[in-house]
Amino acid sequence: MGLFDKMNQVSKSVTETSRSAAETSNLKKKIAYEKERIQEIYLEIGKKFYENPNGAHKEELALCADIDDRKRRILSMQGDLSQLKGIRICKNCGARFDEKYTFSFCGNCGAKLDAEE
Repeated sequence: MGLFDKMNQVSKSVTETSRSAAETSNLKKKIAYEKERIQEIYLEIGKKFYENPNGAHKEELALCADIDDRKRRILSMQGDLSQLKGIRICKNCGARFDEKYTFSFCGNCGAKLDAEE
């Protein structure tokens, strides 16, 4: 019975590892897409401004808001990616700590770190 239990554990470990790798790959693709789209929007803003430099620039401001939303999504996905890798990030100063860092407060700025899930 011990051999089957070990095989079952190994099977579960392989499944979890492949699921984590797939999630990591998916997040990286989404981040790359958002970064690429941000670059396209920057070009669009520049073109619109060039074509109408004295206008109200409402369209450009809407595009800027879209960039801000995409940057927030990127930060969120990067946080998810770090969590998959076992890295904790201080929301106050951005310091990164691996899973061996078990303290509740940031070693850099002293801010309270989110509890690990």
